Amino acid sequence: MVDTASDIGLGACEMVRHMICGMVALSSAAIAAPQSPDMLPDRFVAAWNSHDPKAFESLYTADAIWVPVAEERTEGRAAITAAFASIHTGKGWATATTIARRDRPEVHVLTPNVATIFFHMDFLKDGKPIAGLERAMILVAVRSRGGWRVAAGQFTKETLAADG
Repeated sequence: MVDTASDIGLGACEMVRHMICGMVALSSAAIAAPQSPDMLPDRFVAAWNSHDPKAFESLYTADAIWVPVAEERTEGRAAITAAFASIHTGKGWATATTIARRDRPEVHVLTPNVATIFFHMDFLKDGKPIAGLERAMILVAVRSRGGWRVAAGQFTKETLAADG
């Protein structure tokens, strides 16, 4: 039997320390702001599907504006994260859903530090689209020292073509 830790000159404790440091580095990289605006839609989908409100924190600027429905406007990263916590924890409706992007995001870089992103998505339950919950999302992204973040975003209900 080969002892991998011994073969590379590391004791068992040292090997565990390297593994833990590697996992911490991976999880830190996973929550860091993306370096390209076209990565934000997939980061949003991953945050939603994790049902972990903290996963949304790195997506938004401190003074971001989020419009989940036309009648509601949430301002600031802390308030946005709290709003996601209310629907993604306990008996919140989002705990029973996941989302999936339906198309490639349309990214328009307006200036080197500002971009708009538009894409379509479906809410899923048990891996299947939920009828009536087809959505489009538009994001206004800004580049900061740490990467791209959402400065404003809105879900928009799609108008589906009538049969016939």
